[in-house]
Amino acid sequence: MPLLTHEPLHPVTTADELLGIALALEEEAVRRYTQLAALMDRRGETGVAATFRALILEEEGHAVAVRHWGASLGLPEADPSRFVWRLPPDIAASWDELTDRTSLSPYQALSLAVLNEQRAFAFYSYIAAHAEAEPVRRNAESLAGEELRHAALLRRERRAAFRRERGHGAGQPERVTSVEDLQRVTDALLSAAAAELAGLAARLRALGDADGAALTDRIAEAAQWAVTPSAAITPAPSPAGSIPAGHSSATDALRAALAVTERVAERFSDIAAQADDEAVLTEALRLQELVVGHLALLAERLHGRS
Repeated sequence: MPLLTHEPLHPVTTADELLGIALALEEEAVRRYTQLAALMDRRGETGVAATFRALILEEEGHAVAVRHWGASLGLPEADPSRFVWRLPPDIAASWDELTDRTSLSPYQALSLAVLNEQRAFAFYSYIAAHAEAEPVRRNAESLAGEELRHAALLRRERRAAFRRERGHGAGQPERVTSVEDLQRVTDALLSAAAAELAGLAARLRALGDADGAALTDRIAEAAQWAVTPSAAITPAPSPAGSIPAGHSSATDALRAALAVTERVAERFSDIAAQADDEAVLTEALRLQELVVGHLALLAERLHGRS
């Protein structure tokens, strides 16, 4: 699953378009980080709130630099609100899902912030790759580099949050120390998740949400593809008429699918946060990004129903 589930439909062909898009993305980041800083303050997580406030200052300073760049090229003052529709929908959908949750840990907030900085990097990289005008390509590459720098800062903070929240003591999941260990954990985790998701897809189909069922089936199939064939579990289809209490609506079933997928994403995040082996870290982050991509799709579907 790529960082962006949909490629931008409209190429950026002029510097003033890039200016407007960059300012719109900066304003959106400032708005979301302000929400998260306030939320972390209310929960007494002052250190994490300070991290988000530092990022707000960075984003605001970056917006000033972008405006100066536009002025140096003689471009008219951009109105960011005119370019909001050009931003990747994955970013807005995942932020909305995050801030709507009643329970949000610093680690979870930082994890999605990392992912959205990476999505912004992918967005600018796409613009640079398809730009015909040299100023657009060069400045899109520079903007992409800034997003990667922010992601690196957030990743360090996320590791610290993991250690504070979960530590390495008794009762914690076993530590993964090799790629072989990671494959074993992946096989067990994704096989079980695929079976659960297949059952939820059957419930969605019985409840009349064919699109939700098709999406959940695709995610279950994607989970199975990452599993060693000898370890794969063939999900038993749920009876179409059997819909347990608690999943009596399509919204309930989608929320359950979101919870299953989130649990998997968090386990891969835990593995990455504890990893000493570079190969384990790289593969765990790859798997986490794949699963969080699925999370974004489910969140988008869930918000479409609400």
